[in-house]
Amino acid sequence: MKCLLVCLCSQSLSLKCRWLDQKFKETNAICLGLLHIMGGDFTEEMRNIPAFPEGLYTQTSNAAGDDKAWFMLQVLEEILELFNEDLDSVTWEEIRLEHFLSVLDTQKEGLKSCIVTKKKKSKKLQMYFKRLENHILKEMGYSAKAWELIRKVVRRHLNRLDVI
Repeated sequence: MKCLLVCLCSQSLSLKCRWLDQKFKETNAICLGLLHIMGGDFTEEMRNIPAFPEGLYTQTSNAAGDDKAWFMLQVLEEILELFNEDLDSVTWEEIRLEHFLSVLDTQKEGLKSCIVTKKKKSKKLQMYFKRLENHILKEMGYSAKAWELIRKVVRRHLNRLDVI
């Protein structure tokens, strides 16, 4: 009986994560395409940006499927939280920005279907995104240049999520 229950649970997890296997890359490609099109003319150096959390991505790449989905979900939630800030000075077309945020939200909801048990959020990841908000957006007054830097950072995160 125990074996049957374990087998059913693992099949259920596999069915739930089909979205991750089949749809995530497709929706992520749409997000990356929109970010590329939205790009402004700014070539600001990225030297003042907090160091990319490569170690967290490497650690997650070696984790179990549920842990990967949880991490990916947290990254998307943190990105969406950044875009809840003052967007008045962005130079991107509003319709493209709305489409980007909509597809990002679709990714988030799809990843939720892959998560069996909630886990504790990564404080390191939360702090990284808080530093992005404070050191880029706030310090640069939510300017178009600040949002262009955020766009570049988000693009890097989405590229990295694609290979987890």
